Amino acid sequence: MKLGDLERNVMEVHWSRMDEDLSVRDVAENFPDHAYTTIMTVLTRLAAKGFLIESKQGRLNHFRARAPREDYIASLMMEALSSASDRHAVLARFAQEIPASDANFFRKIFARRPR
Repeated sequence: MKLGDLERNVMEVHWSRMDEDLSVRDVAENFPDHAYTTIMTVLTRLAAKGFLIESKQGRLNHFRARAPREDYIASLMMEALSSASDRHAVLARFAQEIPASDANFFRKIFARRPR
């Protein structure tokens, strides 16, 4: 699921502080050009979409990232791949385009993968 610009920027705040519960104010401080209520709405929507875990601490709502940035990026890659009519052609093209260091990384990953 692709995020809008503000949603992605809000998630960047959470991903940079992955193990912290952040209040709306904690997040809103990073967006002085946006109203507090706008940030609160974005946080609530991200929680509804499953990107954030919402909790109540006293009277304040707090939010924490459900998964790291890498999970989100991997899901975008899988979503793009699933839209291809020929997955193998897309994978072959991808393999041709990646730098040698990434290809070596994939070789190591695949070597450790159970058959």
